[in-house]
Amino acid sequence: MNDFLRKFHSEIDREKNLNVYKHSKNIKGIIKRHKFYSNTLGNKRYIDIYLPPGYYEKLYKSYPVLYMHDGNNLFDPRISFGGVSWDVDLTVEYLTENHLIEEIIVVGISNSYEREYEYTWTSMYLDYDDIKQGGGGRKYSRFLVSELKPFIDRKYRTLPYRDTTAVMGSSLGGIISFYLGLYYPHVFSKIGIMSPSLWWGNGIVYKHARNLVPNLKIWLDMGTKEYEGDEEENEGIQSTRKLRNILLDIGFVEGENLAYFEHEEAEHNERAWAERLHLPLIFFFW
Repeated sequence: MNDFLRKFHSEIDREKNLNVYKHSKNIKGIIKRHKFYSNTLGNKRYIDIYLPPGYYEKLYKSYPVLYMHDGNNLFDPRISFGGVSWDVDLTVEYLTENHLIEEIIVVGISNSYEREYEYTWTSMYLDYDDIKQGGGGRKYSRFLVSELKPFIDRKYRTLPYRDTTAVMGSSLGGIISFYLGLYYPHVFSKIGIMSPSLWWGNGIVYKHARNLVPNLKIWLDMGTKEYEGDEEENEGIQSTRKLRNILLDIGFVEGENLAYFEHEEAEHNERAWAERLHLPLIFFFW
């Protein structure tokens, strides 16, 4: 862990401080919900937008924006996978009130029944099927960039520039975030890649990673128990280290425009991502 992450990971005991915060204070921000139809994808989904406290009073102020995939898992455990949410609103407000990040707007993009298709750039054969799966990431990205982002920028007081726009996701959501950084660096400057499913496409991400431009800020992480029981021990850690090394090879500098984190004992689930969410938020918005 580099000095930046060591400093903040030790200062913010999420298990202690955020749980106390959750039970002692109410969330002060607002979450707005829209049902959004995409012409590009030909489907609709819910979009949940977290607005910081005072949004409707501070009419002079505009905000950076974080776009997050799997939006149904971000705020409300009643609709989250496994009944556990990321508590994004809670974490953002804790960090903001402690002057660790600036105020931001968070756009949660709910996944659809075609999640696997939308979050992958290339198609592949899976063990359980003889038909290629996935490969709709281009369409999903066009939906996000050409339909959803313009709507958000019109509807809310955003800072719409690349330097103030981030995207983040986990698992396959980490993969599509990678590709948004690769093909839309003029739109997103901050790319959160949490627990990426680097096995998708038989590791083609490693080849594509060499085409990333270095004027991005990339967060990359993996839990040490995410692939327990797989044929290859520590497959998740080894694959993520490989991607990190490629990024270093092409000019990224750890602690400046790259942060890499291995979450000890963490598994591949919403609880683990919620526990370390504060780290990429600080890296991007401090």
